[in-house]
Amino acid sequence: PRYKAVKLASYFDHLPGPLRRAAGWRLWQRLPASVEQKSLRRRAKRLLLALNEPPEMRYLRWICIFDNAAKDLLYTRDFAQEVAGAASSYFIQEAYEKSAGRDFLSRTTFVDLLTYLPCDLLTKVDIASMAHSLEPRSPFLDHKVIELATSIPSSLKLKGARDKFILKKAFKDLLPEKILSRGKMGFGVPIAEWFRGELKGFVKEVVLSPRALARGYFREEAVRELIQQHIEGQFDHGYRLWSLLNLELWHQRFIDQPPRL
Repeated sequence: PRYKAVKLASYFDHLPGPLRRAAGWRLWQRLPASVEQKSLRRRAKRLLLALNEPPEMRYLRWICIFDNAAKDLLYTRDFAQEVAGAASSYFIQEAYEKSAGRDFLSRTTFVDLLTYLPCDLLTKVDIASMAHSLEPRSPFLDHKVIELATSIPSSLKLKGARDKFILKKAFKDLLPEKILSRGKMGFGVPIAEWFRGELKGFVKEVVLSPRALARGYFREEAVRELIQQHIEGQFDHGYRLWSLLNLELWHQRFIDQPPRL
């Protein structure tokens, strides 16, 4: 979905600035709100809200958990001042500076190759597989395959609304139609439901603990509001709460405890 959004937004970039801003704002206002993190309406609103930003910052807004406005509400004053000169967006911007694709979609796939793949997907696969004595392989990450893939024009990867176009064409004689036409499965887990159900007490216990609050990173009232809004179903803050939870657990495990010799 993100690459489709990148391609769709590129059409808006050809519109005059005032027309683009007006169109994006009016369409955004007409869409009703959605409490589901991955609903089509919520994705559409996020797309429209970012149309007037530079392409790199637009993509960052789409993939981030906490945008700048959310951070402003969450951070304590002291912590905000401490990290004022360390924008998290630099991580993505630096990757874009290294990319040299023929179009923005090609550059974005290269950025994901440098960031999202090694820092998220492959890390999770490695942790989960090694915990069960498995050794997975990723044949599509062979350097020759990557070199070939990066040389293919974006128009053959995403043709209209059809994603993985050239890949499916290449394997159409080897795979059954039900595999080729099957939708994306993903590796999502029901975090939102867990945090409204059996794990809501655990989340509160960890992120609102005296030890967590004493770090001075986040405003207690802001964290409580995120939890309450999520439990009551006003918004889906599952990913945000997951991030806060893992940050605190990481802190307890690797920062608070003395190093093991």
